[in-house]
Amino acid sequence: MRGRLILLVLSAALLAGCSSSGVVGAGSDTVSGPAGRTSGSAPASAPGTSGGTGSSGATGSQPAADAAVVLGTGKTSVTIYHDYRCGPCREVHERLDPAVAAALSAGTIKLDVHAVNLIDRNAGGTGSLAAGNAASCAAKAGKFQAYSAQLFAAQPKTEDDDAFAVPSYLIGLAKGVPDLDSPAFESCVRTQPYAASIKSTYDATLGAGKYDGVPTILINGVKWQVPTTGDIAAAFTDAVAKAG
Repeated sequence: MRGRLILLVLSAALLAGCSSSGVVGAGSDTVSGPAGRTSGSAPASAPGTSGGTGSSGATGSQPAADAAVVLGTGKTSVTIYHDYRCGPCREVHERLDPAVAAALSAGTIKLDVHAVNLIDRNAGGTGSLAAGNAASCAAKAGKFQAYSAQLFAAQPKTEDDDAFAVPSYLIGLAKGVPDLDSPAFESCVRTQPYAASIKSTYDATLGAGKYDGVPTILINGVKWQVPTTGDIAAAFTDAVAKAG
C-alpha cells in the first residue's frame, strides 16, 4: 500500500488535495483523448466504465454499471474526480458548488463527475466506494446534486472513520433529499452495481499516475489549478468563460 494519506490545512489542501502517494503533488497538466475524458487503461467510451474488464463488484458476473455522472449539455466540458471521504474534496465542493450549479443552469457546461476510492486504498475501509456508488444511485433517480451535498456535509471528521461503509447510514442520508429514498435506491446502495466502475476509474487515473490526488478538476481536458486564496467560485466562473 502506498504511504499514508496526508491531510493538510485548507490552503495547501485546495492546492494539492488528497494524495494518492501520501505526498503533495499537482498531477498532470493535461489529459490526452477527448476533452473531459482520460486515456490509458480505461475504455475510450468513458472513464470509470469497466467494459467487463475491471475488477468485479457486488453484482457478481454482471457487467458493471458506469458510475460516471453526466449533467448538462454545454459546450465547455468540466470533469471532476473526487472522493467522498476526502476532506479537501469537501472543502472545494462547498466553495465551488454554487458556481458549478449556476453554470449548469445557464447551460454553459457539461459536467462529468467521477468518484474514486482513494482513501479506502490509503487508509483502509470501503466508505469511499460505498459513498461513490450511492451517489451514482442517486444520479439514476435524478437526485445527484442534492445527495452529493448530503454526503459531503455528513463526511466523517477523520479518515479512520469509515461510517460511509454502512448501507443504513447512506440510506439514512437519502431521507434528507425529497423523493430519493425508495426500495430501488436502497437496493442500489446495498448491491453496489457501480463499485467496479469506481475502482476502474481510480486504476485508470490516479493508479496510472495521471493525477497525484483529488480533487482534480479539468476544464476542456486541461487541469484547472484550484486557487488557494480568494474567491474560488469566481475564479472557476472566469476559467469556464475563457475556455468557452
